[in-house]
Amino acid sequence: MGDGAVNVRAEVHSILASESRETFLLALGHRLGTSTRVVFVEDGEAGSGSLRAARACNEMMIVVWSQLWATRAPETASGYPDAEFLPVLLEKADAGDARPYLRDALESTLLHLRASARPDEEGTAQRPTPEA
Repeated sequence: MGDGAVNVRAEVHSILASESRETFLLALGHRLGTSTRVVFVEDGEAGSGSLRAARACNEMMIVVWSQLWATRAPETASGYPDAEFLPVLLEKADAGDARPYLRDALESTLLHLRASARPDEEGTAQRPTPEA
């Protein structure tokens, strides 16, 4: 695993332990959903491999939404321990050769959070527009 992966893993762990947890999970789930759409629309002509990737993206979304639900209602829902969250996503991605989609979703989610946390010239947090 390269230094970039270690940095992303550390950043994800840090975010999961912060007030940005819900925003991170919402944005990651959204971006995985758009990745699934990309698989069907843009990569759908590639054949059965695209179906495996779409299933993997769907499985990753289920993990993310379960984690969000457990965050919001820990008394009624269970998620993964934070240390296992990213490894579970990687396992799901690898099962469908969908690691590039997970990487894109993670990178754009982290960029969104960084931009949201960066104050603009007037001292207020910037609010980037969501990607379609």
